[in-house]
Amino acid sequence: MDVFDIGLIVLFAMTAIFYIVLFSFIFYWHLKKISFVIVPAVFSFEFFAMGFFVISIVSIIIQYLPVVIRASGI
Repeated sequence: MDVFDIGLIVLFAMTAIFYIVLFSFIFYWHLKKISFVIVPAVFSFEFFAMGFFVISIVSIIIQYLPVVIRASGI
């Protein structure tokens, strides 16, 4: 299994945890006038986008770290 695949599985697990926490806060959101559709959609998109970029960057660093170490001569 590739590092990116493991990171993607972790991202999906963290997204599931995010949705559990998000829907638990809906109880408190009914006290304020906000949208029940737009706000969770925006929050979940931001969470998934940030997680995807973090996992992509970490997997790229792990993939090319041996090449950089060999090139630097350390």
